[in-house]
Amino acid sequence: MTDLERCLDFIRGIADRAAKVKEPSRYGVAHLHPDLPAVWSRNYLFATENLDDANAEALAAETDRILGGLGLRHRKVELVDAAAGDRLEPGFRELGWDSECDVIMVARRDPDREVDTSIVDEVGLDELAAAWSEGWRAEPRVESEDVVRQLVDNRRVMAQAVDTRFFAARVDGQIGSYCELYFDDETGQIEDVLTLEPFRNRGLARATVSRALEESRAAGHDLTFLIADRDDWPTKLYAKLGFDEIGRIWEFIRPPQSA
Repeated sequence: MTDLERCLDFIRGIADRAAKVKEPSRYGVAHLHPDLPAVWSRNYLFATENLDDANAEALAAETDRILGGLGLRHRKVELVDAAAGDRLEPGFRELGWDSECDVIMVARRDPDREVDTSIVDEVGLDELAAAWSEGWRAEPRVESEDVVRQLVDNRRVMAQAVDTRFFAARVDGQIGSYCELYFDDETGQIEDVLTLEPFRNRGLARATVSRALEESRAAGHDLTFLIADRDDWPTKLYAKLGFDEIGRIWEFIRPPQSA
């Protein structure tokens, strides 16, 4: 099995276990969590089947049927077939949907320089809840405190779906940057890296990701990877830390429509 196949299997396994409801579709399966309707990453069509015959209109109609049937306001389709995503992207763009191409990056090289990870601690989920909430309140798409609550609850769902460790860098005792490490016996995934606005440009993300990578390797994981937005600057940081791109994932999203 290639590294990419292992990463995709790991991603699929988490998505499957995190879903509270799974709705079959001609194009795969919809992973759903009705208790968290505002969390897009828990409510989407995971399109893996019959993609050669699919087009954006058909996939959009399927999300209308399934997600709309639950009263969800957003629509989301995710594909791990990069070639299919490349082909479908123009059609979704014409429909007015947002597109995001994420890259799967595997740690294969030494970092460009040594990193001091002494400012990074392993912390508990409850300790991070306040920092998560602060970060999400700064996001334009987070509409209310109820959405913030659902996003925190989603972290608890994920921690139940996969073994998880949490790491945070502190500045004067305050959490400034954090990430998660999902893992099994052989594989680690570094996820949800974020530095809070007042603490940016201090090297905290570099330290936090480096500590998570150290711990993943120390635990015996022979494969550690992360997922990042192809078009955002953190990919350059991760490359400096020794991560190389090996694959792509597409997400097509129609945000909630205005009333």
